[in-house]
Parts: sequence; C-alpha cells; structure tokens
Amino acid sequence: MKIIYKKGNKALIYYNNNFYVVSEAKNLFTGHREETLIFKSEPDGTVIDYLEVGGGRYLTLNDVLSNIDEHLYKQEI
Repeated sequence: MKIIYKKGNKALIYYNNNFYVVSEAKNLFTGHREETLIFKSEPDGTVIDYLEVGGGRYLTLNDVLSNIDEHLYKQEI
C-alpha cells in the first residue's frame, strides 16, 4: 500500500492496482469517531462510487491504514 496523501480525516491510497479514499467520520455533537470507510476512487482522489468497499465502525483512519487488507471487504467472484 502506498499513501498518496493524508490530510485531516482523509487519505488517498494506492493498493492492489486500485486507488481508494479512506475517510474517517466523527459525531458532530460528541466528537467521537463513528466509522472509517473506504471508497474506490480516481487517481486524483475523486470518489467513483459512494458504496463503501471496506472499513467499519469505531475505527480510526490510522487503524485502517495500518492494515488495509484486513479492512477491505472480501469480494465474491
């Protein structure tokens, strides 16, 4: 995995010949993290589809980036 950029609650990564945006969402009222999701993207970081391909609740951006393979959903053939 290669991190193209990481800023604030978002990162653009290149992994397995694909680009992904990894985005951490926090609760606006409490400030606690809610979930971090992974979306397929273009090389410039434009999200292709907002149907997430990975991530989960109560994860930080760093949790997901530290083990992207564990947090990507397994696709059935």
